[in-house]
Amino acid sequence: QDSNITFHSLSHFPFTGNGPSGICLSYLLSGYTPYLDPLAVHPNPILFRKLQEAKQLPITEQDLEFLCEGLEGRSGNPVAVLFDTLLHPNADLGFEFPSVLQWRMEKKHHIPHLVLGKATPGGAWHAMEGSMLTISLGIWMELPGVNYRDLTSGKRRYVLWWITDGSFQ
Repeated sequence: QDSNITFHSLSHFPFTGNGPSGICLSYLLSGYTPYLDPLAVHPNPILFRKLQEAKQLPITEQDLEFLCEGLEGRSGNPVAVLFDTLLHPNADLGFEFPSVLQWRMEKKHHIPHLVLGKATPGGAWHAMEGSMLTISLGIWMELPGVNYRDLTSGKRRYVLWWITDGSFQ
């Protein structure tokens, strides 16, 4: 036990779990910030027009309620539906369009945090064999900036992310 770390000092840090959702949150807390890719065109013309209105701002600093209006998807959480449609446009319809997000590392958005869990980060991902299929489309298993097909092609690979000095590796 490191005598410099006490429970009191840990209480100043936000906590996240180490499953897929927790890892995505950790990615954001580490300073990776989503912007509309200037070369991308979203297939939903209404959403694309809304995104164009504040394209210089990170998605996370825009009016999320406004961006979520009219979107439908696999979740009851409108912000989750928004990010799903930005990461995987029209995936619910069976299309595999590229993400319209561009992730930028911005140290000013870094929030020190702790990732906690009983097992290795990634949860159920580690129990899946390379030949195993999921009910979800493979692309729904992706993390921001990580291509699921690259991870699952060929032999099973073990990919671990470690949070050290605020960088996401």
